[in-house]
Amino acid sequence: MLKQTPIILVLLAVALVSNGASPASASRACIVTPQDIRPIPSVPSSIDFTADPGDEVREEFHQTYPLSATGRVSVENLNGGVQVKVWDRAAVQLDAVKRAYRKERLAEARIDVNSTEENIRIKTEYPDWNQSFRSDDRRYDNPAIVDYTLTVPRKAALESIELVNGSLDIEGVEGSVKASSINGRVSARGLMGEAKLSTINGLLEATFTQLDESKPIDLGSVNGNVTLIIPSDSNASVRAGTVHGGISNDFGLQVKHGEYVGHNLDGQIGTGGPRIKLANVNGGIRITHAQDGRTISPATSIVANTDKDDEAKRAMEEDIADQVEQATESSVAVEAGRTVKVKTVRIAREAQRQVDAALREAQREVAQAQREVARAQRDAQREQIREQTRIAGSGRGRGVGHGVGVGEGERFTSQESKTFAVSGSPRVNLGTFDGSISVHGWDKAEVMYTATKRAGDDDELKRIAIDSDQQGSTVSIIAKSEEHNGSAELDVYVPRHAILHVSSDDGRLNLDGVNGEITLRTGDGSIKVNNGGGQLQVNTGDGSIHVTNFEGQVDARTGDGSISLDGNFNSLSARTGDGSISLIVPGGSNFTIETNAENDVTNEGLNLSEDIAPSQRVKRWKVGNGGKVFVLNTGDGKIVLRSR
Repeated sequence: MLKQTPIILVLLAVALVSNGASPASASRACIVTPQDIRPIPSVPSSIDFTADPGDEVREEFHQTYPLSATGRVSVENLNGGVQVKVWDRAAVQLDAVKRAYRKERLAEARIDVNSTEENIRIKTEYPDWNQSFRSDDRRYDNPAIVDYTLTVPRKAALESIELVNGSLDIEGVEGSVKASSINGRVSARGLMGEAKLSTINGLLEATFTQLDESKPIDLGSVNGNVTLIIPSDSNASVRAGTVHGGISNDFGLQVKHGEYVGHNLDGQIGTGGPRIKLANVNGGIRITHAQDGRTISPATSIVANTDKDDEAKRAMEEDIADQVEQATESSVAVEAGRTVKVKTVRIAREAQRQVDAALREAQREVAQAQREVARAQRDAQREQIREQTRIAGSGRGRGVGHGVGVGEGERFTSQESKTFAVSGSPRVNLGTFDGSISVHGWDKAEVMYTATKRAGDDDELKRIAIDSDQQGSTVSIIAKSEEHNGSAELDVYVPRHAILHVSSDDGRLNLDGVNGEITLRTGDGSIKVNNGGGQLQVNTGDGSIHVTNFEGQVDARTGDGSISLDGNFNSLSARTGDGSISLIVPGGSNFTIETNAENDVTNEGLNLSEDIAPSQRVKRWKVGNGGKVFVLNTGDGKIVLRSR
């Protein structure tokens, strides 16, 4: 049941937003069964975008604003589409057409533009009343529709394009792109940078002319198909998953059918490259290559063992949850084919937050109960063994000395070690069902581990197995137990430059002195990282995260715990459901902080000033001269910035 909870949370959250649930109803929706996992019905749109032009009143808006070649662009539009084109000028050309059936409704829709040389924010403002659309004779009282056409610098960043009822077309943007729509198609062509695109009710298609290893791609939908088109000779790492839709691809990657997630795909195209994550709930996913005449890259599917497959399922469920959150968190709720008022939207978001918190708490309580039951069973078994040993010893008239294998705390323990010779930057996969994992970087071209197995009795100890294997430059060390009794701790030494994937179902993770592509996941435990660099992803269901003296990219998430980050970061995202976030950086640093709108930032020693935010749901602060955006989100905690 616990492994199904992320998917249940996704569907429940979408249902809340779709139905405009109140906090009171949310509190009654915390008991969910597997039977509740059903396809989410598409939300029909009743907005008439094809009205007779002769019946309409129109108003045009044309303006040009200066923007640097790599400036940031944000758009929020409630009713109407957005088209984005590029040119080679350091400016944004904004062309808009407002349409309505009455002049009064036309005047209500106000185009609000906030512009600097580095950032332009465009938003359609409506009065907070009577924003319902009707398709009958009362359509003449419908709110105005605003269609935008933007021409932006070729390398500009589309920082936030948020639509509710309308389609989005993007052509030729070479900078990063983040965009979503609730009821509308999303189409992006000629992309070259980092991309995060999503839609609820609409098709999503993204075409890339080239891929960059440092620029990941995220595409997701709830009720529409997702299509990704990449060059034939691409190099990439691909992960895709759906709840109810199918998956297909032109590269020969294997599609697996899971018990909880309907379908998933995990593999490498060519020699590997940028991370591509594709997620869908009720729609399909297709990965295809461009008709460019190039040789198609070979592909390798990642065939996981049972433990790794469980980890892959959990990761896929998180991806789907992220995509749904991305598409819903920044958009207006839709109910019965009409737009709900802003006040109702705030209620729905609050309801979703309460349900998320309730489910996290329920998950923690169930996990804790299971651990206590397992601990009680082990204690009972040990007591039974001691009693049998005492009776047997009394029958022989002699005392009982230290038995073989009896270790610390009267538990049975054993150790094993092994060393693998490697070259270059090896790929190391580490996992355990229960126990801590510590990884140390060293200067030897070897991977060495020591596994310490602990159990309540000798039979239980023998059922704990350490599966270690080497295939070329890949080393896997996985601790298993059929009944998940006992524990197995891993102490591992790896070359300082390595690709690491470390997971524990229930235990703390420690990493020291390693640089590379690093993923650390634990179901219930703290994570500590020290003296490292590269690309770091850390995720714990219930524990604190501490990262010190790290240089590079960091993505840190915890369901319930504090996050402490100390280093030189070029990309940063930190999220906690209920805990504080502290960020320590060198004095004189230049970057931008983005946080939840309800969270204030405490500054200790940095040059901090408020910046223009892409929407009212977030706040932004410039540190120094600003720059790359670091996202720090906490449900109920403090955010503290410190100078080192």
